[in-house]
Amino acid sequence: MKLLILNPVGTEKWNQSDRELFSKYASPEAEIYIASLERGPASLVTRKDYADALPLVVEKALRLCKDYDGLLVNCFLDPGVDVLKSLLEIPVVGPCEASLAVASLLGWKLGVVTVEGEGLSLIEERIRLLGFGNRLASLRYIDVPVLELDADLGRTKGALLRESKIAVEEGAEVVVLGCTGLAGLAEWLSGELGVPVVDPALAALKMLETLVKLGLRQSERRYRY
Repeated sequence: MKLLILNPVGTEKWNQSDRELFSKYASPEAEIYIASLERGPASLVTRKDYADALPLVVEKALRLCKDYDGLLVNCFLDPGVDVLKSLLEIPVVGPCEASLAVASLLGWKLGVVTVEGEGLSLIEERIRLLGFGNRLASLRYIDVPVLELDADLGRTKGALLRESKIAVEEGAEVVVLGCTGLAGLAEWLSGELGVPVVDPALAALKMLETLVKLGLRQSERRYRY
């Protein structure tokens, strides 16, 4: 099983750490390959970032995916995921859709905690498009830019814990990390909060593995070529 993890940014900043993370949690039969864009925004926060990255993601995926059994677009906004489902004959999974599906099995009221406030409206729109709007109890963000998440891990974890506690106070029964740059922090945060916390990157990985193992991919009744 060969799985492509595509970072939809014009930087290799996270390629090595993602390779280590996904390889650690992947099933023994899964071969993990990491790629990023040759050019494009360094992170996806604004609508312009999203608009600039989307065609580059689609082009890169179409160029590479003939050699893979499944594709994960590694950004919580799921850029290009719906388009690629219409163009590829392999399963395509995004972290937002996967993590919300997993979270919905664990509780009814969901909280999402992301990074930087500029992307909140895009995330809310994606959540509503996926049909989880009526289950969204809280949508919050930490005041740490994506590119600085690993610069001071103590600061990042402190802000994440603070905003996640507020999400729980606002009614969230399950917390979803709203940025794949927060990968690896879910287990720690769950222990601090006392509620399930879903890591979107790992939820997407396991969802993709499952689809490949079951021989399933997106329906052509919805995603036509």
